[in-house]
Amino acid sequence: MENKVVFCEGSAGKPLAVFVHGMGMDVRVWSSPGEARVIGGKYSLKILLRNKDSDMISLFSEFADLGFPVLAWSQRRPMGPIMTAVSELDSLIAAYGRHAGNGVVLIGHSRGGLIARKYLQQSRPSVRAIFTLATPHKGTEMARWAAALSPVSSIASRALEIFRKESAQSAFQRILLFLTSSGLMELLPGSPFYTGLGEIRHKNILYASAGGKDPDLFRIGELSVSEVARRLLPGRSVPEELKKGYGDGMVSAESAMLPFADEHRNVDVNHVEILFDKGVHELVLKYASLLT
Repeated sequence: MENKVVFCEGSAGKPLAVFVHGMGMDVRVWSSPGEARVIGGKYSLKILLRNKDSDMISLFSEFADLGFPVLAWSQRRPMGPIMTAVSELDSLIAAYGRHAGNGVVLIGHSRGGLIARKYLQQSRPSVRAIFTLATPHKGTEMARWAAALSPVSSIASRALEIFRKESAQSAFQRILLFLTSSGLMELLPGSPFYTGLGEIRHKNILYASAGGKDPDLFRIGELSVSEVARRLLPGRSVPEELKKGYGDGMVSAESAMLPFADEHRNVDVNHVEILFDKGVHELVLKYASLLT
């Protein structure tokens, strides 16, 4: 994937806001969400939104409108190891260092929040705030599902092929590709990544987080993956990520809570809708205003 960078120079006296996208996404989810593609680049981001007429206003544009210098990039390996993305973030901030004289604000969606935390762990004194949206701070059981899905993925794909539902087959295959990627395995609760991450709160840094409670994310035609799981599996077998009121389809509301956040908010949105939720934007911008 092209390592595309989007930068807008802001006003003097404000910290550099750096946006880190989640797994399988790219810079457009921040800089131009109307053009963002998901599920292997096949579909518009809007297919993951309940309100297809959403304005899709991003925090990237809101920070830019407030005069912050804003920076985002497409990770070369968006489903690869977290440390690969951390290295890219390190190089990117160094390259735009002259715009970070008043510090750096990190805003991460999903796995992007973990990338931001790991970057901070490497003793970066310029970071002044970290905001995480739908980040699996305690891991996600969907990674465990991915391991279980791997051996049956080819069987499921062949079953769809028999029925010749080409659009459903393609969507299903791409979802399986995401769920069975090696990068997702790092997000298993208790994985070596989490063991090495720790929960250290750094002084003089603001922290805020937000999580979603609506699991209606992936659909195959009229079918919601979370609804199918809830119907087919015994109650206790359904992971919180897929339970209404407990998860956003990929991350549980509990896992999305940054352990040492100054403030956390749960909202009735799925894993992608959280990017455009007004309440979440208000939370982030409230703390960002304290930095100027």
